[in-house]
Amino acid sequence: MGRKMDKKNKAKQTIYSNEKSGHWILMAVGFFFCLPFIFLASTIFQEVSVGEYGILFTLLFPLVGSALIFSSWKMRKSFLYFGPTPLTPSPLMGQVGGQIGGRIAINKPWQERNLDITLSCLHTYSTGSGDNSRSHTDIVWQAHDKPLDRANSSGSVLEFVFDVPANKPTEDTHNGRGSITWQVTVKGIIADQEFNRSWKIPTQVGSEHSSIIIPNTHKEAAHSAKLKQAESSIEQQIHTQETALGLDIVSDQGRNKSMSIMMTLFGAVFTAVGCFLFFQAVQGEAMLWLMAPIFFAVGALILCYGIFLLGRKLECKIIDDQVHTRRSFFGKVIYTRQGKLTSPDQLILKSTMTSTHNGIKTEYMGVYATININDQNGSLKKEIKLVEGIEGRPAGEAMMRKLTDALIVNNNNLKGELEAL
Repeated sequence: MGRKMDKKNKAKQTIYSNEKSGHWILMAVGFFFCLPFIFLASTIFQEVSVGEYGILFTLLFPLVGSALIFSSWKMRKSFLYFGPTPLTPSPLMGQVGGQIGGRIAINKPWQERNLDITLSCLHTYSTGSGDNSRSHTDIVWQAHDKPLDRANSSGSVLEFVFDVPANKPTEDTHNGRGSITWQVTVKGIIADQEFNRSWKIPTQVGSEHSSIIIPNTHKEAAHSAKLKQAESSIEQQIHTQETALGLDIVSDQGRNKSMSIMMTLFGAVFTAVGCFLFFQAVQGEAMLWLMAPIFFAVGALILCYGIFLLGRKLECKIIDDQVHTRRSFFGKVIYTRQGKLTSPDQLILKSTMTSTHNGIKTEYMGVYATININDQNGSLKKEIKLVEGIEGRPAGEAMMRKLTDALIVNNNNLKGELEAL
């Protein structure tokens, strides 16, 4: 009886976005950084007047605080521009094993716009204790779609429905540490302004379906739009050129810069900390001999991998029934591979890396081929990489379709040539 009452309390007719009060937190932190400067301003000026310029570093605090306050003002301005954007769930309790759906009201007239909606199951937990406590959020499951976007009497409304697998956790069924949250996120451009809102959805295990009916025409249009978006994305990311004999593919140097630079900087910081700890250990801090190698080793590995991502380049040529690849690093060739590639069944799409930004997980994909390589020990079956660093699984699947089509065309051409002999 108590559990039923709890679920009724959790179910809400209207859910407001997480951004409703987020700006207040940012503003409070900003004022926290700025307040000490107000009381210490006269002291700072006195210290500077006698040549103690080191105290000027304390000005970083009000600068950071001012930046946070400005960011909170922009968040509030954006929130007011689109309105409260209430979400009406259908069903009231999201069904894990059924459907999660809803309607989102936007105080802006409808116009042609490209919006993406994501449903995420998030696992939030803490590690460490006391001052060393850290909060982490892992994405357990995620699905993407295009919402049904239409006009209504007061502006416009978004409608969505997701089919949810039965084997995913809810807050009630989760037995491990931390908590489970189901969240809906909508991103895109509305009236030339960036729109980014998220809502927490109460869930339970069940098979109930939404009362919202998404027309088949919209589903087909959304599927077509996803395919076109993936095709456009792969064309921008990977240079491909059809030749008389096959296909040339170049995974160029310098792509995925944000990921590469972030890893390089992160690795450099850890490596520098490791070097500093080694220096302190040499000075007599014996306990630091335990920490220094860990920081240095982890930092050096991340730094090296970040530099590799910045400098790597992979070229692939498919000529008739042969595939040739060449790996280079900052223009210097490291190795080449060659083998027979005749069937799409030899192709494998793999997720090589993932990143999470604003609750959205992005997979970085690679396309591999299983081929026979001849070496000193005879024929050896091996996977070689044909394409790398593809941002997004849909773009990776588009690359697979392009390679599959090229192999089918090549096989048909070779078959025609053999029949003509």
